[in-house]
Amino acid sequence: MRKLFSFTAAAAMAAGALGAAAPAAAQDYSATRVVKAVDVDDLKAVVGQLGHTVAQEGNYGPVSVAAQTESGTNYLLIGTACNVGDVAGCQGVMVQIRFDADASIADERLLRANLAQAAVNTWRDQSGTIGVTRYVVLDHGITMANLRANVLVLLGLAPSVVQTLIGE
Repeated sequence: MRKLFSFTAAAAMAAGALGAAAPAAAQDYSATRVVKAVDVDDLKAVVGQLGHTVAQEGNYGPVSVAAQTESGTNYLLIGTACNVGDVAGCQGVMVQIRFDADASIADERLLRANLAQAAVNTWRDQSGTIGVTRYVVLDHGITMANLRANVLVLLGLAPSVVQTLIGE
């Protein structure tokens, strides 16, 4: 299979950091705990409960982590709508995978990939980076298990999106 994509340096993390990173601790994870806002420890707890590794934190804002699955897929959890009004923490989470720019990916393929998977948004930014994002709104609360499931949705759909993008 053609390998058209490699993760961006920011999303792929430095090789040295990955080699030294330990699996995230899952001590704060409780599947039934309802969260209306999250902090970086909550994001790390979800990563740890999945058995994944936190490679970096804080590179995409104070409430963000870059993580890696046991199979080597790199992804980001980025807190959004943080400290709005009287709510401490972030009331939204972007779960995201980013790929290096690839000019051979036509806009038509990008559109097809975006339409094929309604559960995620496939996009290209001005620098050409291609991304796949699942956005989770925490307003009024969701369980940690639901947040974990949303991470798994993105990770599960990403290969299909890539196959659509490269036309295989």
